[in-house]
Amino acid sequence: MSKSISKSPALTLENIMCCIFDIKPLDVAVYLTLLKNGPSRVSTIAQLLNRDRSTIQRSMQNLIRAGLVRRKQVNLRKGGYFYRYEAVPFSEVRSRILETIEEWRNEVRRWIEAIDRGELERYIEEYIKNKR
Repeated sequence: MSKSISKSPALTLENIMCCIFDIKPLDVAVYLTLLKNGPSRVSTIAQLLNRDRSTIQRSMQNLIRAGLVRRKQVNLRKGGYFYRYEAVPFSEVRSRILETIEEWRNEVRRWIEAIDRGELERYIEEYIKNKR
């Protein structure tokens, strides 16, 4: 998804989700495809995105780990089972994104305020030492 949500080309939904949830662009595509198509099997998503099933399976694991997808086992009447994957509603994802941004904002504010209280000299020394 390359359409910007602001005037900055770096601020796309894809880039924000990759950064916040530590996932890859393909994982975002898988999430959005699940969101659009509803609960699906890996093979269905693989066909829709024209990717190997194993590639989509790895993406699903990344999305489950990030808390963006849920997996449900479906038992077959004659034995066996398969997994159906469902995207977490975007309203929940949006809330997590906003909470994370707020946490980052507060952390940066505390860090900047610490610099104002005399931490700048120590920061400069550490910065120079690490650049050598």
